[in-house]
Amino acid sequence: MPIRNTIKAVAASKGDNTNYKFWKRTGFPQSTAYRIYRDPTVYPSAPVLEVICKVYGVQPGDCLEYVPDEEGSS
Repeated sequence: MPIRNTIKAVAASKGDNTNYKFWKRTGFPQSTAYRIYRDPTVYPSAPVLEVICKVYGVQPGDCLEYVPDEEGSS
């Protein structure tokens, strides 16, 4: 996957270094919070991303990063 979420790192940088703390701070349903926190291949929806940005005081670009495919590079 060329794009992954960095939500776990964003949350950890603000003191929420567990999926439980992330869940409690954001107020998302537990399954949503745990899934996007644990799995960098999950893309957050626009409303979810908006809440994360508000709660942590970050920009959407802080929550996503581009990782080039190594297969295509020669």
